[in-house]
Amino acid sequence: MLFASDLDQTLIYSHRTFISKEIDEQIRPVERLDHRFISFMTQNALIKLREISRQVLFVPVTTRTKLQYQRINFLEYDIAYQYAVTSNGGTIFYKGREDKDWAQHVLAGKDNCVAFEELIKKFNEIAHSSWVIPDSGKLADDLFFYCLIDREKIPLAELAAFKIWASVNNWELSVQGRKLYLVPLNVNKKAAIQYIKEKESVSRVVAAGDSLLDLDMLRAADQAIAPPHGEIYALYLQGSSGLEKIRFTEKSGIEAAEEILDAIGRVSNTYTESISF
Repeated sequence: MLFASDLDQTLIYSHRTFISKEIDEQIRPVERLDHRFISFMTQNALIKLREISRQVLFVPVTTRTKLQYQRINFLEYDIAYQYAVTSNGGTIFYKGREDKDWAQHVLAGKDNCVAFEELIKKFNEIAHSSWVIPDSGKLADDLFFYCLIDREKIPLAELAAFKIWASVNNWELSVQGRKLYLVPLNVNKKAAIQYIKEKESVSRVVAAGDSLLDLDMLRAADQAIAPPHGEIYALYLQGSSGLEKIRFTEKSGIEAAEEILDAIGRVSNTYTESISF
């Protein structure tokens, strides 16, 4: 069995997502930046993840760049894994080294997408400084673009029209928190996990995630779990179709990670056909 999980807002969380003093007292750091800890899990979640990583093929799957991913420290908690997917599926690490075959596959897929320069030129027609933070745009790992935004000031109609144009030209737009992402359709988590699944001859995939960039991966999995926050949950509240396979945890924030890992533990132990909360 393969357990593919998004990291931020699914397994790991920042301080702003802690919801009680009791939880705050049992958090443990998993990421350090500029001499301070910025991402955390509860001690219980770390123990559960360690056990799961010994039972199944655990694959962290993140939109983080390669450099941002390398700040995550699971090894300190004896959580070991062979594969990791970064850059929203654009990069696969195997035993700490980039998979060159996958890199070539992703590079070849660029030919089906409109050129990055044309995409950004079109985006800049609506990217006013009133809602896009100046000089915040970055090309991540030469694969996708993201920038910081003020969500409250987004020109919704203009952005919706641009999103349709981008989709026609094989780019996906996603807003997560204060970040707006523009990602080529060939750079995706679903494809990366399918590659690992076939390479390792895995018959069953369980996936967890919270954002639209996780959605195709969750839909393709045999079973899927999501926390009750983020873009996927917002779609669920809107009554969107295509989410029937996804089960949502009862708890949100950092406590959702424990509930997700409890469910994965039950599946790995019993190999039942459904997840119950």
